[in-house]
Amino acid sequence: MIVVTRLNKQEVALNCDLIEIVEAMPDTTIRLVTGKIFVVRESLAEVLERIGTWRSGVLRGAGLEGSLTGTLAPAVLAPVSTDDEDGCEECDECGPSRRKSAYERFLEIPA
Repeated sequence: MIVVTRLNKQEVALNCDLIEIVEAMPDTTIRLVTGKIFVVRESLAEVLERIGTWRSGVLRGAGLEGSLTGTLAPAVLAPVSTDDEDGCEECDECGPSRRKSAYERFLEIPA
């Protein structure tokens, strides 16, 4: 969430995921997907900077800081086995009572 200041100097915290559009007309106006409109003292550039900082913090907190610089390794998909109708193979760990899914096999692929 970002904190912005209304024209009456009241601070409000806005959920960045709900922001639909930010305009400078001439006051900075923020419209949420809910239809609610906020006219704020901050400039368009300041609001966009706060949104960027908040989103960067979310990605950093999720361990995805590489996505900020474009340094993430490309994903490698595992081939899907067609040994049976659901695409699972029997494994030594689980035996016939538990089969590994294609996703579980994907997680085992070395990077």
